[in-house]
Amino acid sequence: MLALVALLAAPLPAAALWEDRVEIFAAENITWDSNLFRLSSASGNVQSDRYATTSLGITGDIPWSLQRFQFAYTWFTTRYRENSALDFDGHTARVAWIWAVTPRLTGDVGAGESQSLASFAQFVGDRSKDVLKTRQAYANAVWTPTPTWRVHGAAGASDQKHDDPTRKIFDIQTVTGETGLTYVTTQDNRIGVALRFERGKTLDPVVSVQGTVDNSYRQRGIGLVGHYTLTGHSMVDGRVDYTKRDYDVDPRRDFSGPTLRLTHTWTPTAKIEVLTTLRREISPIDEVQSSNFVLVKGISVKPKWLITDKITLTGAAEYATWEYRSDPLVAADYTHKVRSLGMGIAYRPTRRFTLQAGYLHEKRTSTLSLADYLVDLYTVEGRISF
Repeated sequence: MLALVALLAAPLPAAALWEDRVEIFAAENITWDSNLFRLSSASGNVQSDRYATTSLGITGDIPWSLQRFQFAYTWFTTRYRENSALDFDGHTARVAWIWAVTPRLTGDVGAGESQSLASFAQFVGDRSKDVLKTRQAYANAVWTPTPTWRVHGAAGASDQKHDDPTRKIFDIQTVTGETGLTYVTTQDNRIGVALRFERGKTLDPVVSVQGTVDNSYRQRGIGLVGHYTLTGHSMVDGRVDYTKRDYDVDPRRDFSGPTLRLTHTWTPTAKIEVLTTLRREISPIDEVQSSNFVLVKGISVKPKWLITDKITLTGAAEYATWEYRSDPLVAADYTHKVRSLGMGIAYRPTRRFTLQAGYLHEKRTSTLSLADYLVDLYTVEGRISF
């Protein structure tokens, strides 16, 4: 579902109030899902459903001198045609202060919260309704003492909690920190060194006769970060690290090795953009929706074509392997291989109204029993803003 949402999220101009600083909007989304619970066909329980999501929200982006204040809040309600037990009201919220002392000393501070249903793809064979609540706070700063050198620092904290009592073991809090030094050329090409630290704490360790299940860990990394313009229509951004993660309780899940995320942006014309991303990284907590260790390796290609001022076409193709190192007291290690292909189209007949439609095909094969699935998603949405 996240991939389909990304397809429908192509940047479009927005109508807004108060000199384009505040926007109020409403949207209606209808989705048909061929495999709602992401079950294997071998289970004999594959079920399709259609559901509707109504959203109301407000966003703001208010400049003041060198500062900028941003906020966003969306309330949504989802209703299922066949599985009404999954009906749910959720929200997302975000505030940020983009600050500047001088043009050479800048940064931002922010916080966010979301409440939504957990993904059925992450918990194999489990059709339980599970409300996932995530809260985040962050701060970062960039200091440019000279035109060729830049120092940056960042800190963040987050927690993720499941409503389902059987998944409390996956609740986790994280604290992160990073600092680095970057060299900048007159062409704005950049190369630098960054140090990163992360501490994850399981909120509810489980103690049994087999031992303690605790996913708390410490993670450290050092690597190179950079940006390089290959041509006037092509650039590369990314980072390559040596990352080490050590678990408090079970060292058999410890990891050390190279991680990377590289993105190539190609803009052959003013109306066409193609993003290609290569990654080998420990999956972020919000992506895997648990405190398990998952190493994700894959490639994605996402083209976007502004056909006219009113019509935007997007696409996405991705292949990835998800290597799970589970706690031996819960399950053995296993690997998912996921292939997806999708497209979306957005039509904006007026400044205040947008129509969107999307399709996503996804196939997963797995070494875990009954974890294979095949799914097709069709989505249409209308959005009006004021």
